[in-house]
Amino acid sequence: MDEIDIDARVTDDRTVIDVTGTRDVAVVVRSDGGERIYLPPEGFDEPVSESPYTSPYQGGSGIDGEESPYGGTSGSTRGVVETVDGFRITHPAAATEFDVFRGDE
Repeated sequence: MDEIDIDARVTDDRTVIDVTGTRDVAVVVRSDGGERIYLPPEGFDEPVSESPYTSPYQGGSGIDGEESPYGGTSGSTRGVVETVDGFRITHPAAATEFDVFRGDE
């Protein structure tokens, strides 16, 4: 089994979680405003570009104008951004708890 590193930074107004070592996990973040599920970036099993980060504007709007868990619209402060060896989640509130669920490898 490969090693996975999870680094979380929580402030009063947001939570940033960096997952390295895999893209095959889902993260459930709970905060006072409720629960949100973040999925791996789209195409997580495809080779990653040489840039350490993809565009923070990848993804787009979800159903009924809600932001997709893969990334928000321009200027988004939440979503998932692919990194060279994993991905970064930005949740728009201080997390009270989060769980990481690993897929089969």
